[in-house]
Amino acid sequence: MIAADNKLTKVFDWDDAKRRLEESGKTLLDTDNLTPEQSARILDERARQLARVPDQTLDNREVLEVVRFRIGSEEFAIGSEYVLELTRPNAITPIPQLEPHFVGVTNLRGEVTTVIDLGKLLGISADDEPKSQVLVLGRDRPEFAIRVSGIEHVMALRRDELLEPMGVAGCYRDLMLGCSKEGLLVLDGKALLGCEDLYVDQSE
Repeated sequence: MIAADNKLTKVFDWDDAKRRLEESGKTLLDTDNLTPEQSARILDERARQLARVPDQTLDNREVLEVVRFRIGSEEFAIGSEYVLELTRPNAITPIPQLEPHFVGVTNLRGEVTTVIDLGKLLGISADDEPKSQVLVLGRDRPEFAIRVSGIEHVMALRRDELLEPMGVAGCYRDLMLGCSKEGLLVLDGKALLGCEDLYVDQSE
């Protein structure tokens, strides 16, 4: 995370970011004691808080606002403008004879949405803990969802401080903007949504 120097304070409201973090951190902590309907409402509200663009415009030439999330023990981040919601799907239906990173499809508010295992796609090992939540990605509409172990928070990163990502296999290096000093893998949202390997050919 970057320091709030005078230059960046003019384009990013750090107090507002801290408040949003504190508010979002109050949810999901007690969801095991809630009904499925209550849990779903909390997840939807938290996702809206996470994906909301701040009132003050970020200078995207220098600062990137990201949603930080976990897949097993690995931590990732993606630009908040690509995050539509965080939710728990009622069911995920497997699709036979597809690559291992395709978990299946789920019904999100009447729309069939593909669910992806991002760790398998990128060739990054992760533990096998249950991942009951999905992060829905897209711009104007859901494109696909990725299974996640949990959401951390919204944060800001300096673009010029990102390092070369380590441990990302083959051509999927192009899906990464870089890696933070703490080892946070930052996804390129535009490249991710444009990756043909993440879409099922429904003509077959």
